[in-house]
Amino acid sequence: MGYYDTKNEARRISKLASQNISSEQNKKEFELDSQSKFNQEIQAEFHERIKKLGEKNGS
Repeated sequence: MGYYDTKNEARRISKLASQNISSEQNKKEFELDSQSKFNQEIQAEFHERIKKLGEKNGS
């Protein structure tokens, strides 16, 4: 009986540990995703400004 309990306990701990790892990975992926979206927005804005400056200098 004692062996069965420790086996289940080990399974439970293993399952909890794997859940924690996956949530950490999801958090990192989400942060990276939001950073890349932010960078895309900044780049788009930057290119718009450059374009406007080019138009001003050209006229």
